Amino acid sequence: MRPAFILLTSILLLIVFPGNSLAADCPEGPYDVRITDTYSDIDSGDLSVYSSIGLEGLDIKLQLEHEGEVLDTTTVSIDNISAGSNIVKVFEWDTDSKDDGKYTVRSRVTQGECELYSGNHSFVHGRQVIPRININDLAANSEGASILIAPVQPVIMDIEFMLVDGQDVIYSAAQQKVSLHTQPGITEHTWNTLLAEGKDYRARVKINMYTPSESLVLMENFTAVEDVFITDTYRDAVGASATIEGRSQVPFTGSVKFTVTDSFGTVIEAASERSPVLLNGDDETVETIWENRLPEGSYRLTIEVPGSGGTILDRRETIIEAAAVRRVATADNNTTENGSSQAPGFLGAHLMLAVAAVVLFLRMRSR
Repeated sequence: MRPAFILLTSILLLIVFPGNSLAADCPEGPYDVRITDTYSDIDSGDLSVYSSIGLEGLDIKLQLEHEGEVLDTTTVSIDNISAGSNIVKVFEWDTDSKDDGKYTVRSRVTQGECELYSGNHSFVHGRQVIPRININDLAANSEGASILIAPVQPVIMDIEFMLVDGQDVIYSAAQQKVSLHTQPGITEHTWNTLLAEGKDYRARVKINMYTPSESLVLMENFTAVEDVFITDTYRDAVGASATIEGRSQVPFTGSVKFTVTDSFGTVIEAASERSPVLLNGDDETVETIWENRLPEGSYRLTIEVPGSGGTILDRRETIIEAAAVRRVATADNNTTENGSSQAPGFLGAHLMLAVAAVVLFLRMRSR
């Protein structure tokens, strides 16, 4: 009976005091983990998590409710968070419900079986009010994001640009107290972080208006690609150059190709010159020298900038007009660069002037 009694007592203790086993998984010592800011609408949301200590393996469990009904659940993971720092995460809802009214987002921050934080956030969907602004368009690419806003009435707002990789906000920047009165305005921002070629990102723009407080959010997907364009060229019978400028946060590490063809399409000269690494706003001039000076005539020059995948990012065609080679003067034939004979006595006249100058100098010195 004694072993059976001990086993039964242990089971009852686990049932009555489940918190003791869960507490063992919680971080030791005092700590502060909380969601400091939450935004959500019927489609997506973002939140900021703060931790006073370094933690790993956190999950944020989110639940969307409307009139007591659970519409959707999702989980956002945090691999690690440093002590005293904030991490911003983005999430999306998948629900067919678009009914007007109040919605509640219930959030729990857990580490394993330990709950570190829980809280609620509410928002209202479908209010029948006149909007203060109309967002006409959002464009995003590897360079940055641009948004076109038309005011319905004068408004002051903060505009936050976020670059999202999966659920992680890897870059954000805000323009504060942007004012619009009667005319539409375009607000632009350039990503000040490196992007990876061929990777999918999302631009998320949050607009916060003052008095009464109101927020709007738009998102736009894009694939990061390297991008440069030719801004200037130079060419002659000896060589050519091209100035190229970057317009992407994907580093460009390619080359510039120069091809010279004659009137029959035959390639006369071809060269490929490596370009310095370029990012958005950087510009460099790439030069090449022909192996042989081009004979007199007219030629077509093609300058191409291929990307890492072989796609031509920019192309420029122009004409080279090569002049005849000028002859150089020699002592044997007394010809000028134009091939004409020197004037008789030209060398003698210079010699006489030099002698006269020396004589005059000596006379002045002897006085």
